[in-house]
Amino acid sequence: MKHLFLFFLLVFTSTFVAQTKLEYRMDVGDAFTVLQEAKQLITQDINGVDQIIENDLISVMRFEVVKATPENYTLSMSFKRLKMLMTSPSLGELSNSDTESADSSNVTNMLFKGLLNVPVTIIIERSGKIKSVTGGDKLIANMFKSAGIDQPEIIEASKGQMEKQFGSDALSNSFEQMTYFYPENGSPSNTEWTNSYTGSLSAKNKWQLNENSSKGIKISGTSSTTMTTIDENIMMTLSGTQKTTVIVNPKNGWFKEVTVSGENLGNTIFQAQNMTIPTHITSTITYKTSE
Repeated sequence: MKHLFLFFLLVFTSTFVAQTKLEYRMDVGDAFTVLQEAKQLITQDINGVDQIIENDLISVMRFEVVKATPENYTLSMSFKRLKMLMTSPSLGELSNSDTESADSSNVTNMLFKGLLNVPVTIIIERSGKIKSVTGGDKLIANMFKSAGIDQPEIIEASKGQMEKQFGSDALSNSFEQMTYFYPENGSPSNTEWTNSYTGSLSAKNKWQLNENSSKGIKISGTSSTTMTTIDENIMMTLSGTQKTTVIVNPKNGWFKEVTVSGENLGNTIFQAQNMTIPTHITSTITYKTSE
């Protein structure tokens, strides 16, 4: 009977231990290289004719844990590569930029090169919610420097558009799509939970735990989404849905792979021309980690 009780205790204990907390559990010095690949298809109905734009993005980001507290982690992030290709079946190649290109005459190449190896500081909760991002201003300043742009009027005219992509707030919103998939309390007993994030892409997310063992953690999510872009001349408002799958390293809670696919429909309004153009956007983004 004693041996039977001991056997039962061991089985119970091993089963309990295998249930990993649903949160980030990293140490100072941990580092992760993340490859992001994104494909976006934009279809706009212009006077009954579909105009299609295809965007392909590759980025490589390096994250390192520089501070850890019971509540938060401080990460240093830097871009290591950026490549963006914009094409259209009817218009051909519209833009092609790559930080690995040696073409210094391509202004966009040089702007992107200014993003490389400039550290940005991220404070992230154990749930993956981003508390703050700082350093976006340094990224943008270095973009202008890299491209040799020093005219104040050009910098002033361009800065706002760059902040929408690489400013601290824009980066914070972008990172949350990649990191924020854990429940607030981190308990391994959670099987379903919700969260949300806001920005140019806002999402209300419902998450489900599919697997939690020493071999791996798998999470899936469905979302209702809103895409909003507003500037002086253009206002775009779309709504739709998004599906996310996450595979997590149970050792530290950092993701091995995240796949996000979404579809949004709505209108783009060109205010100066008083034109309303039906707009349909589909996208697939993957994030893959190597340590």
